[in-house]
Amino acid sequence: MLALGIRYLNGFVAAAEPDSHERPEWPPHPARVFMALAAAHFETGADPAEREALEWLERLESPPRICAGEASPRALVTHYVPVNDKAGPAKAILQSAPALMRDRQERTFARAWLDDEVIYLSWPDVEAGAAREAVLDALCAKVTRIGHSASLVHMWLASPEEIKDPTWVPDAVRAEIQLRVVRPGTLEYLERCFNRQEVEQWEYLQVTAGDEADRPAPTRQKKSKKSKKEHPMGPPGRRRPELRIFEGYARFCPGTVTEVAPGSMFSPHLVVRTLERAEGPYQDLDLLCAPECIRQWRAAILAQSDDQPEAVKQMLSAHDREGIPLPGGHLAFVPLAFVGHPYADGHVMGMGLVFPAELPAEDRRQVLRAIARVDRLALGRLGTWRIGSVNALEPPYNLRAEVWTAHPKGATHWSSVTPIALDRPPREKDRGSQQREMAEMIAEAAVQVGLPRPREVIVTAVSAHWGVPPAPVFPRLQRRDGSQRHHTHAILGFAERVRGPILLGAGRYRGYGVCRPLDDEGR
Repeated sequence: MLALGIRYLNGFVAAAEPDSHERPEWPPHPARVFMALAAAHFETGADPAEREALEWLERLESPPRICAGEASPRALVTHYVPVNDKAGPAKAILQSAPALMRDRQERTFARAWLDDEVIYLSWPDVEAGAAREAVLDALCAKVTRIGHSASLVHMWLASPEEIKDPTWVPDAVRAEIQLRVVRPGTLEYLERCFNRQEVEQWEYLQVTAGDEADRPAPTRQKKSKKSKKEHPMGPPGRRRPELRIFEGYARFCPGTVTEVAPGSMFSPHLVVRTLERAEGPYQDLDLLCAPECIRQWRAAILAQSDDQPEAVKQMLSAHDREGIPLPGGHLAFVPLAFVGHPYADGHVMGMGLVFPAELPAEDRRQVLRAIARVDRLALGRLGTWRIGSVNALEPPYNLRAEVWTAHPKGATHWSSVTPIALDRPPREKDRGSQQREMAEMIAEAAVQVGLPRPREVIVTAVSAHWGVPPAPVFPRLQRRDGSQRHHTHAILGFAERVRGPILLGAGRYRGYGVCRPLDDEGR
């Protein structure tokens, strides 16, 4: 086993997500840890043995497992910091000027307090060898920070005896979060960004050209001309590296699942995102606002997917290039609300993103990249809302995917949380006959998404889950001709256990027809 231990000496992490400077990055991305090792290598002489070890590390086929506790984000505070001094020889006037006379830039630093300041990155099936382990251990000892300069760390090569069970493991199918990882060629790319040789050469020419005590005027002019000739655009800089290779990670589940209940055409592994108020008149959004939230969210994701492959665009838009609806499944949204509890009020805590079960892993990864680019929703009079990931080891009950999918064991009884929009209006006029007709349409909708035919369907105006508004108060879905679809709540009973997510009816991709399991007695 190969394992790296990291202790955050200040008890907090100071590092921001690559797509948002307002959210702290936790757990640390494997690519960020690799960049810290590479920086220690470049800044301490670039030992060839260290380079060989890093190149071996980036060639490992599987990303590391991560054992990390929970983190509590700190309030984001705006700081005003002086700009960096100009490169080159020091100037007395600049150095003696008071700090208040220098320009100050607005900066924010995302931080989070850690429940456990020690984390581990491990490769259980990798053996580095004694010589390479000694080199890696020495290189780890040179690492002083991971992330911001305030994020001080002590890093070492950990022994197998001190490793705990991982909390996050690479899993593209069950992926809940996306972390940056490294691939062959990463070290070479970082070396180009570091640009050590050109920067040191330019600094040498600048210092020697301005050294009046040891150099005559002709020599200084010659050095200055050489510097301008080799660097006509000014001093060479060091580029901030941008690693954009992501790997899906899921929470570690000990043991193996031997029996999985039959399910629908949708994957049971929901990608859960939280919704938190950034600004606006409302503290929470209720289920009645979910359709508008989903509409705006889908539009925002589509606006960020212009550079994605055509298959990814179709998965997000549900249409092909000609605008024809896709025959198969595509991305669906499930509002995750506080329901099913005596004190439930039905407010939306987050959103579950649902993929077709047969979606290739690479397409899923590309779609998740497009989704990650949207971290804020502007909903007009409803205010602005932040979108975040659920990184807690024990998420709130209603933000757990298995609560909504009953995966893997399944459930026999399900009830709608949002009304099921019917494909066509009922033809029967008698109330009893109309309810039987609607029950038949809902049963057909279940078969349409790959579920076995329900043993019974009870059509009702109210949900069996506490905290859910009655069906008549939900906004109606509109057809293309402008008419409104009929919708209703329902309770479904199956002859065998089935797993979710169960999304039924015409609006199943837009937050309607979301069903949540009941217990075996239908409660």
